[in-house]
Amino acid sequence: MEKKGSDESRASKGVSGVADEEKMLKPVLSRIKHKLMVMSGKGGVGKSTVATCLAIALAQKGYKVGLLDVDLHGPSIPHLLNLKGFLDIAPEEQKILPKKVMPNLEVVSIECLMADKDQAVIWRGPLKHSAIRQFLADVVWADLDYLVIDSPPGTGDEPLSVAHLIPDAKAIIVTTPQEVALADVRKSITFCRQVQMDIVGLIENMSGFICPYCGKHVDIFKTGGGERTAAQKGIAFLGKLPLDLKVVEAGDAGNLLEFFKTNPDSPYVQAFHQVADVIIERLKQMEVKPVAPSEIRAMKEYKVAIPLKEGKPAPFLPEADELALVYVKNGEIKKVEKLQPAEETGGVTPMAIVHLGANLVMTKRMKEKAKYIFYKNKVGVVLDISDLSPEELVQKFIAGEIGGE
Repeated sequence: MEKKGSDESRASKGVSGVADEEKMLKPVLSRIKHKLMVMSGKGGVGKSTVATCLAIALAQKGYKVGLLDVDLHGPSIPHLLNLKGFLDIAPEEQKILPKKVMPNLEVVSIECLMADKDQAVIWRGPLKHSAIRQFLADVVWADLDYLVIDSPPGTGDEPLSVAHLIPDAKAIIVTTPQEVALADVRKSITFCRQVQMDIVGLIENMSGFICPYCGKHVDIFKTGGGERTAAQKGIAFLGKLPLDLKVVEAGDAGNLLEFFKTNPDSPYVQAFHQVADVIIERLKQMEVKPVAPSEIRAMKEYKVAIPLKEGKPAPFLPEADELALVYVKNGEIKKVEKLQPAEETGGVTPMAIVHLGANLVMTKRMKEKAKYIFYKNKVGVVLDISDLSPEELVQKFIAGEIGGE
């Protein structure tokens, strides 16, 4: 790590803005257990159909589900579910009420706020970010088991906003078996890794065609490409979905929900319920839990990272100009290192601390995304520390005076 000069006032303003945004969203996001962004590397792979069917399948299994359409330029969800009219406003809260399509499935899409459904949405990135934030903060979402988010194809503003606004959002990537789709899907995988978004796995859509006359399965787009790509990239493969003309017709007619209700034995519906079961199990495996300070104190040896600004604990990680790394063995401080942040990272980052092998991070405040990254990597977090030296802070932690249990 080495020192990087920066515009401190601009960085501080940016961190402060993110903190205000997190404060606004936290009451909503804390009531939603799983947030799943369905994305694809390119258009035409059936991503919106997959997102809609996933929401339906999860709701049919008894879970409380929200479906959020953030494909602002080409919303498809209202058409697939035959949603009519505007979204209502709760009179007391003056917030948006989602459309209920099942007792335990509610939907929000920008199209349900537009008088002219053919009107083009011509927005730059900041407006899109603001709209997505409002779809989260200004909507009266129920307490949900799952929020399924349908994003536009590619790795542009909308998926980036979801990654920034929802710290624990996870990606489900949809592809078709053709190489041109798989090449773009690899970019989606890279995107998720760059923004520190966990990937639930990959779904291969249109994996074989079911003949409407004889019921025979024909691999018109080849098959197995998604599974091979998942193996190559080290991510989970969630399953294959066939191309079924009846599903296409149901989507075009806005009867996708009715199709699921009236065709439980359909190969497509059965395949989708299998994929949903795999996703449910996969999310259990991916569950992230905070590391208790008592677990760290019980370790024979551990490292404590303390980001500093001008020699004192930094308000936030990105504002740090130095990192103290305190080595503890058998309850005693053995060594203290002072490291400079690497120039290319623009400051102290969560993954830099993880890569240094720290077991605990102590700082004043921390963004939710950073907390999630630390917990995922089995690193404990202690916040609200005072302006003491790194040695004094770690001594108090060893003695149990800060950090609690």
